[in-house]
Amino acid sequence: MKATERATRAELRTLGVQLASSTLGRAAVDLAKRLDAVPGDRAAAMLVRELRLVLGDLRRQQGGDLGSELERFLGQVNTPAFRGPGD
Repeated sequence: MKATERATRAELRTLGVQLASSTLGRAAVDLAKRLDAVPGDRAAAMLVRELRLVLGDLRRQQGGDLGSELERFLGQVNTPAFRGPGD
């Protein structure tokens, strides 16, 4: 188990999420594993965004704090700005 998956599982435990019964919890772990596989920059940015959204949804469901350590870490990942045609 690598760093992002380990941190995600710890966050889920803190929130009281049971992976056996939580589709969002399993999705968060899957996204973390994919991030730990060191995807390219664009894929990593999309995965980080999705992981943040999933964890945010889980926190809201559990009434948790949206400013967790994992959330702050994921927020530090630099997401390249989208440039459309002609930019």
